[in-house]
Amino acid sequence: MKILKYDKKKNGMYQVFFDNGNNIDISEEIILKYNLLLKKDVDNKLIDQMLNENKVYIAYNLAIKYISTKMRSKKEIREHLSKKEFDKDSIDEVINILIKNKYIDDDSYAKAFVNDKVLLTNDGPYKIKNKLNELGISDSTAYKALESFDIDTQKEKIEKIAKKMVSTNRNKSASILRNKIVLYLVNLGYERSVINSVVSTIEIKNDKEIEKKEYEKIYNKLSRKYSGDELKFRVRQKMYALGFNISEE
Repeated sequence: MKILKYDKKKNGMYQVFFDNGNNIDISEEIILKYNLLLKKDVDNKLIDQMLNENKVYIAYNLAIKYISTKMRSKKEIREHLSKKEFDKDSIDEVINILIKNKYIDDDSYAKAFVNDKVLLTNDGPYKIKNKLNELGISDSTAYKALESFDIDTQKEKIEKIAKKMVSTNRNKSASILRNKIVLYLVNLGYERSVINSVVSTIEIKNDKEIEKKEYEKIYNKLSRKYSGDELKFRVRQKMYALGFNISEE
């Protein structure tokens, strides 16, 4: 079939019209590669070949745009292109080109990811590793990147978090607060043995003002229902549950 004309579109794309009434959209690079400005006759086999290459070209440019704002893992790029409805073969080819040109590198990505998390968040190593796994980073690559998050740095973060929780405590007894700190740090992804080695060195005392406030709150609530020895017993029971030891009145 013969090429009749070209209409230029946006983003380096052209619409090519044929004498059989059909038309295709292909990039300027494909037109130049196949010398279409001089070649006027094309067959269906060549058109299919050009369209397949054109899909890769479009997907590649979308991937480049996607990684221009921040580093991305291979999995993120695959998911991004899949949402744009590119087929697996085209995506695989784009990934291979990006790797070859060193635009994506999961090792470098993991190291940068860990550095950002250590600098900008309180996340511990286990939580960071899980997030890397979710992004398609292997365990071996994640563990290697986490080597920069050494024990001393972890302890500094744990101590800072724990001391802040102590200083901002308004209603917890020492024992309850200590347990809360440990649980919070475990959920952040720190190893329990590392947590305990730091938290055990931090002095946490029962605050008399907190104890008094909790006592009054519990007493006022229970006094609506109980009185006398029954009231005293239930108040002591509630206070013990909260980690406060009150003397017999």
